[in-house]
Amino acid sequence: MRPGASSRRGTTDQLVFLVNPAAGSGRAGGVWDGLVESHPELRGANVVRESRPQPAAEKLRAAFAAGARAVVAVGGDGTAHMVSNVLLGDGLGDRIAMGLVPGGTGSDLCKSLGIPDAPSAALQAALEGEPRPLDAFEVRRPGQPVLWCVNTVSTGVAGVVVEAVNQLTRRGNLVYMTATVRALVGYRPVACRVTVDGETLHEGPIFLMAVANGVTFGKGMRIAPRAKTDDGLADVVVVVDVPRWQLPFRVPQVFLGRHLNASVVRFRQARTVACEPLGPFTAYELDGDVGAPGPVEVRVVPGALKVLR
Repeated sequence: MRPGASSRRGTTDQLVFLVNPAAGSGRAGGVWDGLVESHPELRGANVVRESRPQPAAEKLRAAFAAGARAVVAVGGDGTAHMVSNVLLGDGLGDRIAMGLVPGGTGSDLCKSLGIPDAPSAALQAALEGEPRPLDAFEVRRPGQPVLWCVNTVSTGVAGVVVEAVNQLTRRGNLVYMTATVRALVGYRPVACRVTVDGETLHEGPIFLMAVANGVTFGKGMRIAPRAKTDDGLADVVVVVDVPRWQLPFRVPQVFLGRHLNASVVRFRQARTVACEPLGPFTAYELDGDVGAPGPVEVRVVPGALKVLR
């Protein structure tokens, strides 16, 4: 974006920027400061610096009420998750567009959307791009409010990893990988019934179950290599109980996206997915956040959001 230039969404006073200072162990704040330094016109922008969902939601709602037409999220998948829950929870998904500037631990959704890694290029895409549809997952859990996910809902070893990672104060590549390896070594399979569009896909122990909108999760693991964010379908990947001696061979397949035809994998595309635990269970990974164990129902809502890119 050229200094002083206006975007197709209008001038910056018609935008609100959500900067999550906790994203990427503080990286997102530095990303924003760098953007302001290189783009002086951002100094007068409406900026919400907040990592807590409820205060962030309140400030975003105030900005929308004051006339903001789009929100640009500077952070990772958790920040996109936070914004999407405000927009969809308030029925604004078709009225307020969302832009993304990666600054989080993984920013996996940005990869699937083709949003550049470079902050300046991502900002330009957010300010000058066209609003394009993004599917979302409506997630229902007994006794809990409905929430929305835009990248993945997963469990099994993924739930163990996300619990471990969210307890860390720093989340760099080495630390993240260390937490992942420890989870892999210590994981014990849990049992569940996975139902897709009313039919049982798998019943029994699992190593991993993922309902994916984007291609990657967990800092670039290609869990759903065929996924498209605007096809109205979830890519459901279940890795059944894997003998421990096979892990050194199987895990690289998942990282590279070469696992869908493996004998230990069940794959299906679906519009609705249910996971019912059959005993003690792990937490869920919800766009990089932690969700409590228990039954979960996921429904795809096609084109629920508009993303600027």
